[in-house]
Amino acid sequence: MESDRAGRYNALDGLRGIAAAGVVLLHVWMYSGRGRGEGGPTLIDQIAREARLGVVLFFVLSGFLLYRPWVSAALDGRVSPRLSTYALRRAARILPAYWFALAGAFALTRALDHPLAREPEQLWIYALMVQNQFASAAGGIDPPMWSLGIEASFYVALPLLCLVAVLLGGGARRGIRHGTAVQLACCGLLVALGVALNTADHLGDWPRTTTSSLPFFVQYFALGMAAAVVVHRRSWSRRVGIALVLLGCALVVADGAWHVRPHLPLRHELRDVPAALGFALVIAALVAAPLRARLLTCAPIALLGTLSYGIYLWHFPAIILLRNRDLWPDGMWPRFAAVMALSAAVAAISWLLVERPILRWAQRR
Repeated sequence: MESDRAGRYNALDGLRGIAAAGVVLLHVWMYSGRGRGEGGPTLIDQIAREARLGVVLFFVLSGFLLYRPWVSAALDGRVSPRLSTYALRRAARILPAYWFALAGAFALTRALDHPLAREPEQLWIYALMVQNQFASAAGGIDPPMWSLGIEASFYVALPLLCLVAVLLGGGARRGIRHGTAVQLACCGLLVALGVALNTADHLGDWPRTTTSSLPFFVQYFALGMAAAVVVHRRSWSRRVGIALVLLGCALVVADGAWHVRPHLPLRHELRDVPAALGFALVIAALVAAPLRARLLTCAPIALLGTLSYGIYLWHFPAIILLRNRDLWPDGMWPRFAAVMALSAAVAAISWLLVERPILRWAQRR
C-alpha cells in the first residue's frame, strides 16, 4: 500500500506543472490587453484572470508535502526530521535556481533599461527574498518572485509550528484520534489567523509591505497541512476519491466566479480560502484514493511538473524579452505558446545544470 501511495504523488507534480502554466497564462493575458473592449471580458478572459489561483495551489502543495514528516512524528511517535537536513534540502531546492533566475532577470532588465530594472545596491534585498518588505523593491526585476518570499518564510516558520503541533498532538501517547483532532485544530487556528489578519487589513487598509508577508497567506499552507493530517494512514475508495475531486473542483470554480464579481461580501476577508480548500480536497483524494489521474501523470504534464519551478521563475523575463525585441506574436494563444516555449527551454537548462546537481548533492549529504 505504501509503494502504491508513493506512486500517486506523481500526480501532485502534474498539479504543480498545471499551476505554473496557469500563472504564465495569467501574465500573458495581462499583457494581451484582453477584457477591455466594449463587450467586457469574455469567459476566456475570466478563466485567464483566475489562473492566478495557481499561486494558491503552490502554497497548498507546500503545506501538504512539507508537513507530512511531522504528521508522522506527532501521530506515530516517530523521530521528527532533523532541522539541519530539512534546512539543507529546502535551501537546495529553492535558492540556487532562484539566484540563477535573479541574476538573469537583473541583467536583462538593466540591458533593456526596463522600468522593472533596479540598482545593483538593491540586489541583496532580492537575494534574501525580502523584497516584499521594501516599497522601493516590491514588484521589481521579476515580479512573480514575490510569492517566493512567502514560500521561504513558511519554510522558516514550519519547524516551529511543527514543534508545537508535535508537543500538543502526541498520537502515540494519547491515541491517534486525539492526535488527529489536535493537529486539525492547530491547522484551523492558522486558517483563522489568516482570515482575521485579512479582515483587519480590509478595515484598516494596511500597507503592502505588511500584507505581503506569510501571516496574511498562512491559511493556504494550513489547509495543505490539514490535508496531510487527514490522509495520514488512511485509504479511501475510488468513489470517495472521485467525489472529493468533484467537490474540490467545484470550490475552485466557485471561488473564481465569486472573485469576478467585485461587490460580493467577504471577498477581502476570506480571499481564496474556498479555492485553497478545494485544492486540499483534490490533493487528499489523489493521495488517499486509487485514482488513476492519467492526465496528471502523462509524459508532457510530468515534464511540465519537473520544470515548473524554472518556468515560474523565467516566464516573466521571457515576456519582457519577447515584447522588447518585437517578437511578441499576434493573439493571446500564440503569445502563450511562445512564452511557454522560451521559459521552458531556460527552465530545462536551469534544471540540468543548476537544480538537479545541487539537489543530488543535498540528498547525499
